[in-house]
Amino acid sequence: MADVRGGRTTVFPAPSVQSDRYRCLMRYVAFLRAINTGTRRMKMAELARFFRGFGFTDVSTFLASGNVIFDCDSSPDVNRVEDAFEGEFGFRSEVFLRDRYQIRSVLDRVPWTGDDGVIEISFLECEPKIAAANSLEATAVHPERLSVSGSEVFLLRVAKEIPTTHKESTSVRMLGMTMTRRGLATVTRIHDRFILPFPEENGSVPKLRGRAHR
Repeated sequence: MADVRGGRTTVFPAPSVQSDRYRCLMRYVAFLRAINTGTRRMKMAELARFFRGFGFTDVSTFLASGNVIFDCDSSPDVNRVEDAFEGEFGFRSEVFLRDRYQIRSVLDRVPWTGDDGVIEISFLECEPKIAAANSLEATAVHPERLSVSGSEVFLLRVAKEIPTTHKESTSVRMLGMTMTRRGLATVTRIHDRFILPFPEENGSVPKLRGRAHR
């Protein structure tokens, strides 16, 4: 399965055959932008109830930064979710959706290891144009590094205690699109807890762990 935008191509692993019982379900992760920052406060139980209202199943949240994991038998309408969210909670939060195969692809494309420093991942709404991506990568100030791959921007920082010289607003301006950032550790934990034990791989329904709100 390939995703081609702006002259850049990302190839995602092809889905494997699921059992008859689960063949119509896909697990998704929704990363919401700027949740529980400033005055944009909400409880994750409220967010879980909101997503269940769309008919999504096995809805769970992870941490309090707006990470929602759920199953759905068709591709969710992100615009509809964003509009409904604004109507219910009074502020708009962009939703960056990735299915389970895309989450794995993101982790496979991390260009550095944890030994190199702190790694952060910005999820984009689509792939940027090659020229814009190259220009953004060139703004990295040593020893920090930037890498644009597919619909994600990877940032390597020296240490968590040292503020980054790269501002998210710079990426937004240069790429011409919004984004939301998560640490590699957070994305890895989401994968290990909610993606890795998906039914097709062990023949049973996984019990969602962590602070799951149902």
